[in-house]
Amino acid sequence: MPGRRRSDCGGCRRGRHRLDAGAEAADGTQGRFHILNVVEGEGVTVHTAAGDRHELAYAETLPVPAAVGRYTLRAADSGPVRVVKALVR
Repeated sequence: MPGRRRSDCGGCRRGRHRLDAGAEAADGTQGRFHILNVVEGEGVTVHTAAGDRHELAYAETLPVPAAVGRYTLRAADSGPVRVVKALVR
C-alpha cells in the first residue's frame, strides 16, 4: 500500500497488557524469548517465579529469556500502564 510501511517479522508475535494502578498480570515465556516495553504510564515491576525482580519504567525495554518461565507484571501505584510484549514463535 502506498504511504504505509509493513514490517515482515516472519515468526514474531505481539501482545499487550493494560494494567490499572497497582494491578497485576501473570504471564510466562512458554519457552520463547520475550521483549517487554512500557509504552504508557509510569512503569511496572517484573517478578519472576525464581524470585528476581526488575523495575521497568516508561520507554524502557526488558529482554526476558525463554528460561525465565512464569513472571508477573505489577503496575506502579500512580496510574494505568500499558506494556507491549514481542516474542518469537
